[in-house]
Amino acid sequence: MAVRSAVGQSSIQERVEQSRAGRVVISLFVVVTLLTVLTANLPASRLDSLLLRAGHPYLNGLYFSQNWGVFAPDPRQQSLDVYAQVAFADGTQRTWHIPARNAAVGEYIDYRWRKWEEWVSSPSYAFLYRPGAVYIARSLATPQKRPIRVTLFDRTSPITLPGQPSLPAPATPQKIYTTQITPAMLSGADG
Repeated sequence: MAVRSAVGQSSIQERVEQSRAGRVVISLFVVVTLLTVLTANLPASRLDSLLLRAGHPYLNGLYFSQNWGVFAPDPRQQSLDVYAQVAFADGTQRTWHIPARNAAVGEYIDYRWRKWEEWVSSPSYAFLYRPGAVYIARSLATPQKRPIRVTLFDRTSPITLPGQPSLPAPATPQKIYTTQITPAMLSGADG
């Protein structure tokens, strides 16, 4: 509620809020502030660093800067690579890999795949094997090439700790799941 002066004139705040130009300036301030705060909370990436180069002074000036970074008390000891071997009805095979897009924007899309990869490499999430295999079969199916079998593999390699000599350790693929792909699975009638 705007405060009126003793002589009945409106306050500066009230005049700004009532004018079209004032409402535009207020709206722009709110939109820019929200976008800058959202940008500051994106996962670390190349796009994030480009956007924050301009946004950090703005956030610092408004005292809105935040640091949501956390540390992992028990970091992963190995790198993961989940992939699939797909066999087709014509006898050919194809290897499917998790999609990887460009470094700037792709990280935000690919993060879901990296999380799926992390989960699938754990036996606790075995319920994800079949839907993942069906998805892979559907994504590679064409009228000329019908997938008949999908085998998921998990290849892990040890990560060398900082300060220790790196030893080239071969990645060891392990078969984690195989399923026969039926036409009903491809059409969506079954899975």
